[in-house]
Amino acid sequence: MCGIFLLHDKNAGFNDTLREFQEGELVDVNGLLPAAYRNSYFSTKIIPLVARRGPNYSSLRLSAACNTMWFSSVLSLRQPFTPQSISVGNRFILQFNGELYNAEIQFNDTQYIVSKLLAHPDDIVAIIRQWEGEFAFTIFDILKQSIYFGRDSIGKRSLSYHHGNETLSIASVTGHSNDSLQYENCLAGVIYKYDIATSTLDSSSITIQPAFSVTDKQDLEHLTLNDTVDQLYKTLATAVGKRIDSIHPKHIENSPIAILFSGGLDCSVLVALICHHLISIKKQNSSIIELLNVAFENPRTGLQPCDAPDRKLAIQSATFLQNLFPTITIHLVQIDVPYDMYLESRPHVIDLMFPKQTEMELSIAIAFYFASRGEGFITNSSTNDQKIPYKRHGIVLFSGLGADELYGGYHKFNNKSKDELVIELTKQINNIHDRNLNRDDKVIADNGVEVRYPFLDVDVINFSTKSIPITFKTNKLILREMATQKLKLGFIAMEPKRAIQFGSKSAKMTKDGNKNGTDLLK
Repeated sequence: MCGIFLLHDKNAGFNDTLREFQEGELVDVNGLLPAAYRNSYFSTKIIPLVARRGPNYSSLRLSAACNTMWFSSVLSLRQPFTPQSISVGNRFILQFNGELYNAEIQFNDTQYIVSKLLAHPDDIVAIIRQWEGEFAFTIFDILKQSIYFGRDSIGKRSLSYHHGNETLSIASVTGHSNDSLQYENCLAGVIYKYDIATSTLDSSSITIQPAFSVTDKQDLEHLTLNDTVDQLYKTLATAVGKRIDSIHPKHIENSPIAILFSGGLDCSVLVALICHHLISIKKQNSSIIELLNVAFENPRTGLQPCDAPDRKLAIQSATFLQNLFPTITIHLVQIDVPYDMYLESRPHVIDLMFPKQTEMELSIAIAFYFASRGEGFITNSSTNDQKIPYKRHGIVLFSGLGADELYGGYHKFNNKSKDELVIELTKQINNIHDRNLNRDDKVIADNGVEVRYPFLDVDVINFSTKSIPITFKTNKLILREMATQKLKLGFIAMEPKRAIQFGSKSAKMTKDGNKNGTDLLK
């Protein structure tokens, strides 16, 4: 995982430079830039935000011949360690943010991309279409004077761009840009191509794969339910396994796997699948799982974090999972957010999630921000009341995002007709990059961690949209059946959907309780 920033300017006047910043080193690029870019929005705002996404290494590359600046940051999860940006055979400059799970990758996925570019330098689009995973990227083709950039077909990594007069800038995160730098979020699954000679941007004609389409087939008598449950379990288990096995073994042995955990169905399914996989690879006795549960002090309601619905449910669900998997150490990390801490971090989170600017977006974003930061406490396992300060150790986080969109989890779906549900679910999964993923990736990655989404694995989505009858997608019937039959999750399998902003009590924090979620922030 890393952060990406690229700036091309025909009139930049860059000098050839490569400056590397090691872990813990202060990142200051101003002295390396031409006067026009010193203390600019790029150097003082975007680059520091990008640097926070990859705490292990970062670099600034300037090219006089290309009139381009690259700044990259790296969170190292795979060996061998590969600095970014990377020069590929004097033909390309590559920035890659994400994880690939192609079966032929044995070690580092960035090195895999490099080998493909070296072997087939004129097949960039075909190479990108072969990638399986969650990613954003830029590829500068020096020979053909073109810049390719974009996101995976779901949009699991954030990426934005600004196309100006003979300029192009691309960034994983931008902050609240000014009026002259209006960044647009890249669409999911679109391969953008910028022609340097003409300063033109093609943003619509090259796609990674067609849009997803939800089947309208029915099974009113549930004749295929058990077989469908079996297939869903296998597909999801494979998606989880890929996302564990691609972490370098030293992280599995020395650093926990973390889950954004409300105690509900989706995240508990992931916990159980992770435990099954750790047992299958005989890592159960050496592995730790951290369940990151966040709750807020809410002055409007007078409730403390311990009163939040998600906190109460998380304690019950964590106890159930600990008993279900006694050979695996499972920590429930209870993250309390006092109101003054919420106020202190609020401006930073609003800045990160730009261009999202509503009350509802903030209430979701700030919950994920504090959950992924992971500063809280665990309780003594014997007395269950002694609070022990605890800071998240895991740098790979799992999220249950996507289950509601795939299996009809939102309450508003329950009374829709078959045709209406097909239309709505198709819209939900194809728009999840803009509705959720841009915002979530920006606020979570700011804590120097990487989030992975098994429900948004392409194979899981293809199976769920094409093969699961629409009959099984009312109130997540298919997922609840899988949780009961395959994972033995008991009461958790029947837990109703609760949005994170209401479960954690991060919504409507002030006494001005008449605000609506769609109201713009002030």
